[in-house]
Order: sequence, then structure tokens, then C-alpha cells
Amino acid sequence: MLLRRACSGALDSGSAPWRDRDCEEESGAQGALPEDDRARDVEGGQMAMVSGAKLLVRSLQVEGVRAMFAITDISFTPLSIEAEAAGMLVVAGRHESAQVHMADAWARATGVPAVVVGGMGPGVANLLPGVVNAWIEGVPVVVIGTQRSSRVGQAIRRNRFQYTPQLDLFRPVTKFAAAIPETRRVPEYMREAFRHALGGRPGPVYLEITPELLRDEADEGANPVHAPVAYRAAVGAPDPHAVEHAVALLSQSARPLVLAGNGVHIAEASGELARFAEVSGSAVCTTPGARGAISERHPHAVGMAHALLSPVMQEADVVVAVGTGIGEVIGYGQFPAWAGPAAQRLIHIDRDPLVIGVNRPVDVALVGDARQSLSALTKAVGASNFRNDGSWARERAAEAHSVMAIMAASGLELDGLPIHPARLAAEFARFLPEEVLVCLDGGNSALWAHLALVITRPRSLLWTGHFGHLGTGLPYAIGAKLACPDRPVFLFSGDGAFGFNLQELETAARVGAALVAVVNCDYAWAMEEQGMLDEVGRTIGVHTSVVRYDLVAEGLGCYGELVDAPEQIVPALERASASGRTAVVQVVVDHAANVNPPGLAEFLDMYSGATT
Repeated sequence: MLLRRACSGALDSGSAPWRDRDCEEESGAQGALPEDDRARDVEGGQMAMVSGAKLLVRSLQVEGVRAMFAITDISFTPLSIEAEAAGMLVVAGRHESAQVHMADAWARATGVPAVVVGGMGPGVANLLPGVVNAWIEGVPVVVIGTQRSSRVGQAIRRNRFQYTPQLDLFRPVTKFAAAIPETRRVPEYMREAFRHALGGRPGPVYLEITPELLRDEADEGANPVHAPVAYRAAVGAPDPHAVEHAVALLSQSARPLVLAGNGVHIAEASGELARFAEVSGSAVCTTPGARGAISERHPHAVGMAHALLSPVMQEADVVVAVGTGIGEVIGYGQFPAWAGPAAQRLIHIDRDPLVIGVNRPVDVALVGDARQSLSALTKAVGASNFRNDGSWARERAAEAHSVMAIMAASGLELDGLPIHPARLAAEFARFLPEEVLVCLDGGNSALWAHLALVITRPRSLLWTGHFGHLGTGLPYAIGAKLACPDRPVFLFSGDGAFGFNLQELETAARVGAALVAVVNCDYAWAMEEQGMLDEVGRTIGVHTSVVRYDLVAEGLGCYGELVDAPEQIVPALERASASGRTAVVQVVVDHAANVNPPGLAEFLDMYSGATT
């Protein structure tokens, strides 16, 4: 049995645990946790002692966590060994922030959190950008950081090596941040972390551990790892009276429109969303981050909420917003993107009551799980007297589908040189298989891709629609491919964004993540260029060197190909897909065309605060 520090309590057979209250008070938790787990003797025999690392892994396993993203560090070696022994996928990337993005993508693609671990000091500091992104995007990532031993942490010293107040860094950007004070309390703190990560609006959590906590042992019988059903309550159905009020509003509507947000993905409510649209006669649009919540080929689907859809958004007389905070990128639900409250009633459904009625006043608020809420509304509408034949919804959806088809066809007709980015986006979208999972990265590149893509399945489009965090695309694609190895994974990225985490191509090749990355390359920060030209009439720092990303990919063990003519795009995609390897297709596009995609002017107005 390993020697244990006094703070964890020296446990001998038949003895009561010894506890150091000062050590518990040094834990740094966001509010002291109740001591609901007390070490007890095992009657008539030896206690079952297990390490803190094993308790951590078991706590992750009962929550369905199957992957740990962690750059190898000797401060958590026992945790890595236990995770691998338990059959978890352990992925060592090249930068901690990218590892958080991989875990983020895993959670988005599967609905189950992944864990990311960082070594004390700089390793933990490197986690922070990825955690901020997950916080803004509402993604449940379990982040574990090591810290210097309690003896070092409690000493009054100057210039301690790799020591920083890590908890203070993570508290503002996580739903829960705490240091686990001793080994026996690992299950207790893990339960609290998952309560926060998955409760209400999901988000990241941070737990801090010391190396000795992983090696110390505790009595497993006295500190059991519980199944989630024993300690977390699921979000339930909405108030029946609120449902009645919502149906009464819908019964007066001739042009109902559902605005579906990421909460539909979280609740696995895509089927319920489609059924509600059909029964209520509603059209459906999605927030940019929730595309695929309903198939964009559904006869009631009008596509993503954006400037081109404003006529439909303004025309609706009742809007049912479900699983969305109705944020800035869709105009806060306010005029001019939408009709004003006097002309347009709002039913707002969300699992988090704190987002309801903030950005726009509501007429009916339903607090509850999206799937149960939509099911309750569908049942109530079906049992009511009113019927909406859905003609308005089908007409507007048919118009939207026609516009998308025309845009795609016009993009395919652009044969000039250099390649027009609309041609690249159209060829990319047409090439994708039905079961694809697409990741986007970049500013203008994401705009071009959004205009060309048709997303037909839930959890099939990953990008940072709320935070706009460049550099997420490649790590997202790696995490998504590892989470869903049987699905084809494609990335469409700008060259600037692609450069942020280029080193992770080596990670992808090493772990066998056979994804295809298409780089929309104009050797410039195109969105920034247009913004500077609009503001001051000139640019600074927007142009980069000519970089052969295809050759960099080859040097890092991947397939690479350079494309500079439109007729080469599809053959290159075919070869990249057939390679069975991580592949990079670098496509050189017309810089003059790339700087001003449709929708950029509206985005820049929003970004300047003009629409707030």
C-alpha cells in the first residue's frame, strides 16, 4: 500500500479516518461541498483500497466518458495508465487548447462529455482558450488540471516552479471549479462536476488535483461511485398551464415559425421538432449553430436564420423559440431582422430559465427539456380544435430550397481563374456524402460554406457560431472522427484559421483520424481586410506568405494535394477520400472574390454593435 499524506487520512484496518480540517479548507472549491461520503470500516474484513486515479476513471466511466485528451505529463501518469487500462481512448495531441477543442467536438458529435487533462502550470494555462470557447458555446467538457503538491501550494515562497493560482483562472469561464481536497472525496467532487456540466445550459467544469491525490488510496466501499440516476435529475416537462397558453397563441396563428437552437441537439429532439412542425403547420428555421436539428430538405424547413431569411422571419406572426438564447448573430429576435413584439408573438422554450425573456420579451415561457416540451405541445395541438394546414410553411420552405439550389448551381458555373470561392464551396457541398459530419473554421470561409451546405442530420455541423474562435476546425474534425469513426468527416477552413493548429495534423495521422480538410486559401485574413477597407480605406497585416499547406501535411504524415483550377477540385477530393488517411486539399482561390462573400456586410454591422 502506498504511503499517504496525512491530509488524506491514514486508514488502518479497524480504525476511524483522521481528517485535517485545514487541508479541506484549502480546497479552493466554489462553495464548500457537504461531506456526504465518510470513510467507514468494512465489517469483519479488510477495506477495499483503491487509488485516486482509479476512482477518477470509474467516476468518468459511469457517465459514459470514453475518451481522455491529454498531452503526456508525469504529474498525472497514474490517471493515464488507469484510463488506458479501463479501455478509454487516450489521445495525446500537440497543444492543450487544441485538446479541449477535440473534447468539445466529441461532446457535440455524441452528446456525451469527454475529459481533457493538463499538466500543472503552463499545461493548464494552455487549456484556457479552449475552455473559454466551450463556455461560450455551452459544451460540457470535463477539464482536469494538476497542481503542485499541497506542501508546495501551502508554503509561503517566491518563484515557485510551474505554480499559478489556476482555480482563479477557470472560475469565470466554467460552471464549476474546485480543487479536490483528498482522495476519498474524488467521487463526491466528480458527481458535483457532472451535475453542473450537464445541468441547465451545459458547459465546461474544472477540477484540480495534485499528483499525490492520484497515488493516494481510499476505501472504495466507503466512497462509492454512483450511477448518474442516483445523483442527477433530468430536466423535465414544462408546466401544463404554460403549454395551454402556448397552444392558445398557436391557434390564432396563420404563419407560425419555429426557431430551433442547439438545445434541440442537446435533448436529442430532432424527431419531435419535425413532428411538431407537421402537426402545428409551422415553418422551421435554425440558429447557425443548430443546423441539422431538422433536415434542411424537410418540406417545412426554411434553413438557417440569417439576413437572406429576414422576410420569412419578419412575416411570422408567432415564433416558437426552442433551445436558444436568441442571440446577437440572429438579431436578438428584434426588429429589423424580425418583426417587433407588437406584430409577432413569442413562445420561448428552454431548459435554463435565465435565458428566457432576456433578449426579447416573451408571451409564453416554457421551462423544460426541448424534447418533452415539443412532445407536450404536439400532443396538445393535436387534441385542440384548431388546424393549420401548413401551406404558408411549405410555400416558404419551397422558396428557400429553390434559392439554395439556384445559388449552388450558379456557384458551379463559375469557371474563371483563380478559382472563385463560391465554386469551391459548391463543389465541396455537392461532393459530401449524406452521412457526413462537417466542421467549419474561418470567417469568410464559413460564410461561403454556409451558403452552399445542406445539412440533413442532427449533430452534423460543428463550428463556433457564438464565439467565432479561429483554429477550432482541425481539432474539431479530429475529435469528431475519433468519436464517430464510421462517419466521413470533412473540414472546410480558411487558410488563416487552419494555421492556428496546423501541428495537430501529426496527431490526426498518428491516431488514424482519416478526415479530409479542404483549405480555402487566399493567403490573407480576408474578413479583416474588408473590415479595414470599409473603416479606414487601407489594410495592415492582412496578407500572409505563400504557404504550401499540402506539403506541410505530407511532412506531418498526411496526404496532401494542391488545387489551382476548378476542374481539379472534385478529382482531388476523390483522391483525398480514397487515401484512407488524414488528407489536406489546399485550394488557391481568387482573393478579390473571397474578401466580400454574401452576408459579410450584415455580419460587420452586427460586429460593430450597430444592431444592438
